[in-house]
Amino acid sequence: MASDKTETTFQTVRRHLRNGYIILSERGVVALYGAAMRELAKIVDSPVGAFLAPKDIFRDGPELVRTQGLRVAIGAVLRQIAAEHDPPLGKSRNPVNAAARALAIRYHYTYELLKPDGVAPSRRPVNDVDYALETPFAFKPKPQFNGPIAAVIHVFYPEVLPLILDKLTNIPCGVDLFLSSDSEEKTARVSADTANWAKGSVEIRLFPNRGRDIGAKFVGFRDIYDRYAIFLHLHTKRSPHGGEPLARWRDYLIDNLFGSPEIAASNLSLFDDPRLGIVFPQHLFELRGVLNWGYDYDLARGLMRRMGVSIDKNLVLEFPSGSMFWGRSAAIKPLLEIGLEYSDFPEERGQIDGTLAHAIERCVLMAAESAGFEWLKVVRRDLYPMQRTVLPVGRPADILQHRLKVYQPCLASVDIELPPFARLVKETRPIPVYPSRSARPRLNLIVPTINPKQTFGGVATALDLFRKIADSLGEDFDRRIIVTDAEIESAAYANFPGFVPAPFAASVDELQHAIVDASEREGGRLDLRDSDLFIATAWWTAEFSLAFESERRRFFGGRRPFVYVIQDDEPNFYGWSSKFVMAEATYRHPEDTIAVINSEELFDVMTAKHSFRAAFCLPYQTNEKVASMLRPTPKERIILVYGRPAVMRNAFELICASLCRWQQRDPIRASRWRIVFLGEEFEAALVYPVQNAVIGGKATLEGYADHLNRSSVGISLMVSPHPSYPPLEMAEAGLLTIANDFAGKRLGNRCGDIMSLDRLDISSLADAIESAVEKMEPLIGKPSARGTLHSPQTGRYPPGDPQEIAKLVRLSAGLSTEKA
Repeated sequence: MASDKTETTFQTVRRHLRNGYIILSERGVVALYGAAMRELAKIVDSPVGAFLAPKDIFRDGPELVRTQGLRVAIGAVLRQIAAEHDPPLGKSRNPVNAAARALAIRYHYTYELLKPDGVAPSRRPVNDVDYALETPFAFKPKPQFNGPIAAVIHVFYPEVLPLILDKLTNIPCGVDLFLSSDSEEKTARVSADTANWAKGSVEIRLFPNRGRDIGAKFVGFRDIYDRYAIFLHLHTKRSPHGGEPLARWRDYLIDNLFGSPEIAASNLSLFDDPRLGIVFPQHLFELRGVLNWGYDYDLARGLMRRMGVSIDKNLVLEFPSGSMFWGRSAAIKPLLEIGLEYSDFPEERGQIDGTLAHAIERCVLMAAESAGFEWLKVVRRDLYPMQRTVLPVGRPADILQHRLKVYQPCLASVDIELPPFARLVKETRPIPVYPSRSARPRLNLIVPTINPKQTFGGVATALDLFRKIADSLGEDFDRRIIVTDAEIESAAYANFPGFVPAPFAASVDELQHAIVDASEREGGRLDLRDSDLFIATAWWTAEFSLAFESERRRFFGGRRPFVYVIQDDEPNFYGWSSKFVMAEATYRHPEDTIAVINSEELFDVMTAKHSFRAAFCLPYQTNEKVASMLRPTPKERIILVYGRPAVMRNAFELICASLCRWQQRDPIRASRWRIVFLGEEFEAALVYPVQNAVIGGKATLEGYADHLNRSSVGISLMVSPHPSYPPLEMAEAGLLTIANDFAGKRLGNRCGDIMSLDRLDISSLADAIESAVEKMEPLIGKPSARGTLHSPQTGRYPPGDPQEIAKLVRLSAGLSTEKA
C-alpha cells in the first residue's frame, strides 16, 4: 500500500533537489534560502508553530525558551526567516493586515500563578502602546451635560480640601458636593471650608474609618447616585507610603481631571457619548512598574462573582490608579447593588494592599463594562513622558478614532497564545473581538478558507447559501466574510466583487461588504456589532460563533442564535478524542442554533440525535454549470476516483489498496484502464504501487465535466452519513459508481447506477471494482445515457429556503421580517 512505502535517503535528496530547482527557477535565490530555513525548522522543531523575528530575540526569546523550550524558540526564529524570505513556503503575511501588525497592542504577561512575593501577576499593555487622549482638546468642546454633577469627596486630610475646591470651580456646570470624613473635628473643618461654596449644594457625612475613600463612595454615599447622571470621585490623597516618587500623585490626578476650565470641559464633553462610563487619568509614570493585582485578586474575583461576572488573571488589568475619576452613575451600578457594608472592610491599620478597598479599585472598570459601558484615559501632554502614546484631539471625530487605541476592554480576552498542547486543535485558536459602534445589522459568514484551490463542496455550499440569505435580507444588512484558517491569497479576493479586503483590526467599522483575514491572529481584533449575526460552516467556526455571541451579549445585551450549516456529523472525523467532544459540544446549544443541514440523509441523522431552535434541509442539487456541460460522449476506459489523502473520511488508503489488489489479480484487463484521481493535489508517490494512475488534482468545473463525460467507472467513498456530491454527480453523468452505505445512508436508493457497499474493506471494494469494470467493458466507445437520481421523500424535510432563513435572522436581530 502507498501509505506503507518509506522514502529512501536517495529519494529524499532527489526530492529536495527537485524542489530546490523549482523554487530557484521560479522565485529566485532569496526564496531558496527561505525554503532552506523552513526545512531546517522541520528538523529542529516542526514546520508549524510560533514565529519569532530575529530582532525580537532578546525581548521575547527568553520567555519563549522558558515556556516552550529551546527547540521551539530556535524553530520559531527559523520559521520567521523562512516567512520573510519565502512566504509561499513559510508563514505568509497578508499585506491587508500590515497596518494591524504595525499598530498591535502588545502585553506584558506571564502564566505564572504567583510571583515569589505572593502577588498575582497581571496582563498589562507595554508602555509604548498604552495610549491616552490628550487633554485639553485642541478645539473648544461644548459639553451637552449642563449639570449638576455630584462631586463625592472623602476628606481624610482636611488641609488638602481647599486645593480641590479651588480646582472644582473649573467645571463648566453646577457641582453639588458630598463630603465625608471620620471625625467630628474634621467634619467641622470641612463645613467651614465649604461654607461659601457657590456652585451647588453641600452635604457632609461622618463615616467610620473603614474602607477609606472607597467605603465612603460606594457605601456611605450609595444613596445619592440615583439623583445624578454624572459624578466625580475625589479624595484628599497623600500616599505617605510612596515617598518622594508619589508625592506629586494627587496633584497629577487633579490636574488631569479638572486642572483647568479647558481640561474640565474636555473631559466632561466625553460623556456626550452615551456609551462612555468612566474617564480617568493615565497612570502616574512612576507607578507603571507596580500596576498589578497585588494581593487583591481573590477579593476582586469574589466581588465580580457577586456582580455575575467571571474573571481570570489572563484578562487585561486596567483601573483608575489613585481612585479619582469622572463617572456615569449607571456605570457603577453593579458595584452599588451588591450590598457592600462598612463591616465588609477591615479595620484601618495603614494597609497599602490586600484590602477590599484595593480590590474594588481594580474592579471599577470591569463593573462598568459589565453594565455595558466603556472607559477612556486622559493625560496632559506635559505631565507624561511617553509623548507618542498621548493622542491629540483636534476635532470630535478624533475621539472615535483614538478610542480604538485607548479603550482596551478588560473583560474581552486578548490571549491568542497557542501552547504546545493545543497544536492538535489549532483551529480553535481564539479570535479577539472589539466592540463596534456601528448600528447597522450585519450577516457574517465564518469560513476556514476562500482560496480557490481549497474551496471544496462544503465551503462552496456555505458561500452560496450566505450569498442567497444576504440577498434576501437586502442592502440594509451589511455582509462580512471572516476567514479563520488559510491566509487569503490575492487571487481569492477577485472572486468576491463588491467586497473590500478589511484589516483584521479594530476599526470605525463602516464597510458594508468586507472580507477579513483572521488567519493571522497576532495583534488583531475583530469588530463586533450589536446587530452581528453569524453563519458557521464547520465545528470550530460554530465554536467561534458561540464565543462571538457571548462577547456580543456582554458588550450589548440580548441573546441571538446563529446559523449552523451542518455539512456532516463532524465529531466522528476524529475518533474518541478532544476534537470529538469539542465538535460534539457545538450541537448542544438547542436554543441558540438555527441548523441548516446539507442533504436529506444527514438531516435524518442529525435531527434524530440533536434538538435545534429550527432545522432546515439543503437537498442535493446538481451543480448547474457542471450539468450544462454534460454531453453524450463515447465512454473510455477510465476509472474516475475522488481521491483526497488529506480527508480521512474519503478513505483514500482503502481505495488505493483495493485498486492495487484488483490490478494485481486482473493485470491484463487492468492494463487497459487508466485511473484518474481528482479532488486535491498530492505526490504521485502516494498511490504507489497502483499502476496507470494520473493525479488530476483539483479540477476546474470544465475539466471535471470533461472527465465525467469520458469516464466509465467512478469511485467515491464517504465514511459518514453525508451522501457526498461526487458519487451522485458521477452517477448522474452515467458512470457506474462505487460508493458506500453508512448509518442513515443508502445511496443505491438514489440511483440504480450506484453500487453502494454495505461492507467496506479491501476485498469487498476490489471485488466491486472488478465487477464494475467488467460491466462497463461492452459499453466502451459508446455514449451513455444520463443517470436518473431519486430524491428521498421531500415532504419530510423543511426546505432550506434562504428567504425563510432570512426571516429568522431578521427576527433574531430584532428587525421587521420585511427587508427595506
